[in-house]
Amino acid sequence: MKSAVREYKGKNIDPQKLADTIVEFFKNGKFKVQSGTHPRGMVIQAQKSGLFRTIIAADQSLTVTITGTPDDITVRIGVASWLKDLGIAAIEGLLVTPLLWFVEVPESLWVFEVEHNLWKYIEEQVSVG
Repeated sequence: MKSAVREYKGKNIDPQKLADTIVEFFKNGKFKVQSGTHPRGMVIQAQKSGLFRTIIAADQSLTVTITGTPDDITVRIGVASWLKDLGIAAIEGLLVTPLLWFVEVPESLWVFEVEHNLWKYIEEQVSVG
């Protein structure tokens, strides 16, 4: 399966401000978050920790990429491996490589719920500018 993608055209959205609000969304949900900026866009990774995730050795994270200009932004949400070093090369790799959207069955419903809530949050942020 592929990642979920939404494009926002003609909305005049500040990509950095949108990235900052997404980071806040995850932090408010008690996620471990890391983010980085690259000339091609931004990457945000969020991971929920806990005993269950440790037992199944899940190194997966919900990964958001933001690319484009204020009048033509693309937001992509998918699952990718948690990167220990979110450096420039790693960010570029996430920006140009399609993100996975399939995870182990025990996690898939959780990911679906978080993704749904995140899209709702992003839509609210886009509508208020």
